[in-house]
Amino acid sequence: MLIALLVIVGVVAAISLISGTVAAVSRIATQRNSVSIAIGTLTMPALICLSFGYWALTMEVDDAPPGNVLMGSLTAVAVVTPFALFASRFTVMFLSRRALRE
Repeated sequence: MLIALLVIVGVVAAISLISGTVAAVSRIATQRNSVSIAIGTLTMPALICLSFGYWALTMEVDDAPPGNVLMGSLTAVAVVTPFALFASRFTVMFLSRRALRE
């Protein structure tokens, strides 16, 4: 039970770090809050969709059925997107407040 909880916390932390970093870099590059939130939020779902596409192109005979992998990818996108949105939004809000002080 403890291992499963640690895995979930680790996955959420990794998602938050990746999308927060992408949002911070795009905030510095574009100086626009909404664009950087959108880029940070959509990075992880895009990577999941790209990994499904790569799997579909390189699928072999003994792999899992495509329907199961598609449903798993769509479920992962549905779970990952809110965490990425919150992390991107909080990162951009922090950077915006920080830019106003300087």
